[in-house]
Amino acid sequence: MKRFLFILCFLISTVVFPQDIELFKQFNGHYDYTAFGNTLNIEENGQGGQCFILTSSSADFQLQPNQEVVAAYLYWAGSGPGDFEVTFNQIPINAERTFNVTYNSGGQDYIYFSAFADVTQQIQTTGNGLYTLSDLDLTLVIPAYCSPPGSGTNFGGWAVTVVYEDASLPSNQVNVFDGLESVSQSNQTLNITLDNLMVLDTQGAKIGFLAWEGDRGLAINETLRINGNILSNPPLNPADNAFNGTNSFTGSDVLYNMDIDVYPISNYISPGDTSATIQLTSGQDFVMVNNIITVLNTELPDATITMDNIIGGTECGNRELTIDYTVYNLNSTDVLPAGTPIAFYADETLVAQSSTVAIIPIDGQESGTITFTVPNAVEADFILKAVVDDTGNGTGIVDEINEDNNEDETAIHLLLNPEITGLHNLETCDVIDEEFFDLTEATSQIDPIYELSFHFSEADAQNNENPIPNPENFQNTENPQTIYIRVSNPDCFLIDSFTVEVLPCPLPDATIELPEISACRDRVLLLPFTVYNLEATASLPANTSIAFYSDGVLLGLSQTQQTIPINGSENGEIELLLPESLPDTFTITAVVDDDGNGNGAVEELREDNNSFMQTISFESIPPIPNLPNLLECDTGFDTAIFDLTVQDELIRTGVDDVVQYFTTPEDALQNTNPISNPSEYQNATDPQTIYVRLENEICFVTASFLLTTENCAPFIPQGFSPNSDGINDEFEISNLLNIYENFELNIYSREGNLIHTSHNADGFWNGVATKGLLFTGNIVPVGTYYYVLVLNDPKYPEPFIGWVYVNY
Repeated sequence: MKRFLFILCFLISTVVFPQDIELFKQFNGHYDYTAFGNTLNIEENGQGGQCFILTSSSADFQLQPNQEVVAAYLYWAGSGPGDFEVTFNQIPINAERTFNVTYNSGGQDYIYFSAFADVTQQIQTTGNGLYTLSDLDLTLVIPAYCSPPGSGTNFGGWAVTVVYEDASLPSNQVNVFDGLESVSQSNQTLNITLDNLMVLDTQGAKIGFLAWEGDRGLAINETLRINGNILSNPPLNPADNAFNGTNSFTGSDVLYNMDIDVYPISNYISPGDTSATIQLTSGQDFVMVNNIITVLNTELPDATITMDNIIGGTECGNRELTIDYTVYNLNSTDVLPAGTPIAFYADETLVAQSSTVAIIPIDGQESGTITFTVPNAVEADFILKAVVDDTGNGTGIVDEINEDNNEDETAIHLLLNPEITGLHNLETCDVIDEEFFDLTEATSQIDPIYELSFHFSEADAQNNENPIPNPENFQNTENPQTIYIRVSNPDCFLIDSFTVEVLPCPLPDATIELPEISACRDRVLLLPFTVYNLEATASLPANTSIAFYSDGVLLGLSQTQQTIPINGSENGEIELLLPESLPDTFTITAVVDDDGNGNGAVEELREDNNSFMQTISFESIPPIPNLPNLLECDTGFDTAIFDLTVQDELIRTGVDDVVQYFTTPEDALQNTNPISNPSEYQNATDPQTIYVRLENEICFVTASFLLTTENCAPFIPQGFSPNSDGINDEFEISNLLNIYENFELNIYSREGNLIHTSHNADGFWNGVATKGLLFTGNIVPVGTYYYVLVLNDPKYPEPFIGWVYVNY
């Protein structure tokens, strides 16, 4: 009971897709086929039928003595998800391939299966006799498929498709197509296209079917067509009830719910056809097609080729090959025509073509010979292929029984000479105490995959004896001298030669000197140098690089400016930023003809005299004495104009000393952004620190002092002339505005009347009376007026009282 429930759950939850009917195997020769098998149903299923099924059944198989089994394929099928382990004549069989399809009845999906196994060897061994398939146990599954309550599609059965050879038969092409597809009232038309056919003669053509679940009692719109033509074989298979539980080979009409049928189709196909369309229709009956067999008459050749002997490829540099080959027409049913093309390939490159000379009879052969040169583009190792019935682009012109046996191939290894490219002579200048050659420079363009050696004689090179040791540092023994090279690969070698020669050529000789000099920490070192071209035989070119090092660390690069003649020199100067990590005493090394990486670009008579070392010490000067702070009267907003240069005399120690002023200590140390007009400097803050830098030819020091402002007593004039001439137009009191921001100024007439009051925001008085009855809004008359100025500042608690004369 548990197994039954499991199967029902599987049916409901599993989605299964059909497998298209496709070509499985093709046989060409004196072949035909037959089929045998049996059902497990004891009667046709359907309404009122018994819900019972067998687990085994038997069928008889017979061939004639002159007929031999070529292939035998066992198919078994039934309702449910599948039983894929059965017994065939007491031999256990496991499914090699399986198929499934679903059918919906009454809103419920039902699953059906088919299985396949190759039983060729068993049939060949057992031969004719009774065959029994057993252990196909669908007992627990069947109740779900009976009617009622199910769809009435309970069935099980088995069949064996046998392809056999008979020498008396014409040459046929037997195609075995299989899969599992269905037709039913919900899917009333099924179209199947059979490809890979070859119809040369329609005589004797036939088609067979293995189908499941066909019911004799259901024949609504039930037809079987090929290329639109209805197939029938009455009375066993009427045109309107093709799937009715019959076996065309035995004439049985009690093969319940399965069909093993075969039909003649000579009138429904044409010579040259390569495909056919099968159509099944059913208005009610649920039918599954498991395999389709076609038997078509074919009279075809079968071209094959062998390369019997290959001559060539055994001499260095020789790419010519001679091929002795044989074209066969074995296992064929027709002659192979004359002029059948033959193509020869080196890997994928077409290298030669030929063709057969005469007609090759069945089981006949023809020999041929071809000579060709393998193109240089083909590598030394390749696969040589001979292909018969190939026009040179992979296509053939002859229809054959087997299109997959047209070629023969073998691995070829050519003995190729190595390539010597770019070989050139070597020359060097007659330098002092050195006349060495790097022989590998002459052979630098030869591919490094080759083995290369250098020799003094051609005989040594030929015999691979006495190679020159250390060819990268070779000193000639003759001038000029011939050097022989041997270039080889695993198969071949070549000999060639070049010369080395020492020439009396002019060369410069660069040297450099540094003077004794001192340095100052935190200041760029201005280092002078002199480059010489002494003991030379040629000028030293301009732009010869110069590198400066300290303890191996590159400090800077320079170069010569002009061409330096023989015995000439050139002075230069470079600014070097010295690392803070240098000790008080250090060494600078100057190297001429050095790009900063130790590499030179100028060939010289001597390469060992390009550097000069100089020991340098850091020096310092006495510190600047403490400088007084500068104080000025506030001119407004805590600012004033300061003359910073009043400190110069306290700072300088010599007439050549340079004094500069800065607003930050960083600028003072780095000598950047000095104050441009130190004699008239307006402070930015109150107080403000000013930094000074004293510098002489030895070093520099820095110091600082403060700028501060103070509120000075106001200066009050005794007269002004408000006549708008731009001169003395206001009662301008110095050291007042924006200094004493809380002051109050009152102006009185001679009679003691208040005529004007002003504060910091009002600015200076312009002579206009702003209070009183007499002059309000007008410039006051010429005369003497009195003021009372209250600063409201603790420094000046008493008011300033006085008079001012107004005149025009």
